[in-house]
Amino acid sequence: MPSPEPDQRPVTLRHPSASLSVLLMAFAANFTAERVRVRDITESLGQRSFGFILLIFALPNSLPIIGIPGVSTITGMPMLFVAVQMALGHKRVYLPRWIADSSIATADFQKLVNRVAPWIQRIERLMRPRMSILTAGSAERWLGAFCVLLAFLLVLPIPLGNLLPALGILFIALGLIEKDGFCALAGIVIGISAWVFLSGLAWVAVKTVLAMLDQMV
Repeated sequence: MPSPEPDQRPVTLRHPSASLSVLLMAFAANFTAERVRVRDITESLGQRSFGFILLIFALPNSLPIIGIPGVSTITGMPMLFVAVQMALGHKRVYLPRWIADSSIATADFQKLVNRVAPWIQRIERLMRPRMSILTAGSAERWLGAFCVLLAFLLVLPIPLGNLLPALGILFIALGLIEKDGFCALAGIVIGISAWVFLSGLAWVAVKTVLAMLDQMV
């Protein structure tokens, strides 16, 4: 995959008071290399990387404007990888080369940001730093462990099973990025609902199979 040109200056996304949508739009507008790698974005985000990577991989499964059937297994694996590191208390994200060097054309990335930013901005209007007990210190590890469970659901090829887990991770990621414990709590509630809903689906499927086997005997 082509790397950014040597004269490409790093674009920083580390302004502490800027919202995620503003950071993303600034990055997309100022990045001049031919392709954007995952590595370029995460290195620019610094300490926001965990929440951001979870957000990026949750988006294709949670927003109808860019939802693509069949991608939950592909996006679930990187999220699982990142969430495990978060649960273990790692301070920085380590990504294997196949994830870190994966890239898209800068023009496509800019179009994606322009489509996603309005959705994020609508959520951001309701967000502010609060309930820090749910997003700081050891709470991040517990959120990481919970995201592991949700990412596991995404990896499974369950019909209609990707939306709720992805939304749960999306809200937790936004809560981490914006230090909004209420948003993270909303993600937890959605995640629990996902497990309840999918457990119910699994139970109905098992009962249906057993009933069919009964009729065949």
